Amino acid sequence: MPSSSELATRRQLRLLELAYDLEGEIFSGHYASRIMAQLSLPYKDPQNAPEWVRRNNALTLTLTPGNVTAQDGTRQRLYPYGVIPRYLMTWMTTEVVRTRSRQLYLGDSLTQFLASLGMNGSGASGRRVLDQLHRLAVASINIEDVRDQKTRWSITGENFNIASSYDLWFSAKNTPNQDQLLGSTITLSEQFYDEAIKSPVKLHPKILRELGGSAMRLDLYVWLSYRLRNLKNPTTVTWSQLEAQFGAEYKHQRQFKAKFLAHLREVLIFFPHNAVAAQPQGIRLNRAAKVLTQIA
Repeated sequence: MPSSSELATRRQLRLLELAYDLEGEIFSGHYASRIMAQLSLPYKDPQNAPEWVRRNNALTLTLTPGNVTAQDGTRQRLYPYGVIPRYLMTWMTTEVVRTRSRQLYLGDSLTQFLASLGMNGSGASGRRVLDQLHRLAVASINIEDVRDQKTRWSITGENFNIASSYDLWFSAKNTPNQDQLLGSTITLSEQFYDEAIKSPVKLHPKILRELGGSAMRLDLYVWLSYRLRNLKNPTTVTWSQLEAQFGAEYKHQRQFKAKFLAHLREVLIFFPHNAVAAQPQGIRLNRAAKVLTQIA
């Protein structure tokens, strides 16, 4: 059985091969909302925590889970977490850009829907996806921007849900129609729709799929795609700032730095070599002269 280091080396080689194949390619991209680039969802289930907070300089995202009644009558807190909600939000934003509609159809079959997310079709995967879609639909978000205006403080904020309504059908296991979505839809809130339309972040579906084993890798890919394309001047993001945005659950900053740098090395395969540099004080972002792939 291959060791973890051998598996990591194989993955890096696969990423390098993909980067080589994609260099200079022009394609119609997938999209993420700017929210995903600035602030991220939980990596693990916060479970009974009343809320979950991430910070990016002046911006603070507070995620409040949906409180729903389970089949046994108990109340449950449902947080979206992990890789799947990131794929789902990318799919939502891509569909918004493509259709210009708030109401999104999941398609005719679960297998097709999983393929549109870049996932392999299976009953277990399908159940996880529908569960995480439900968790996204019932969660609520507050984004607050607090700034020092020298003579006064400025506080602006917005409360919104990702979905304003949803109609999700779960077929029973081992039935003839277990792969059918039976007209499942999700209708996005006006606020999320407007955010998706206003400033979508362009991504490559093949890169999303290859980086998908880690939620942090996906976050770094979206974040760098957004920051490097909008960066006007070189800037340094400190380790404390990065930890507040990507890794607040670690007990020690050194643990976060080690995990962050390990994932960053793989993500940077898809960006120009001089675009990002790790420094003792943080990560230095330089305006890239070109991007690896050109997006139509």
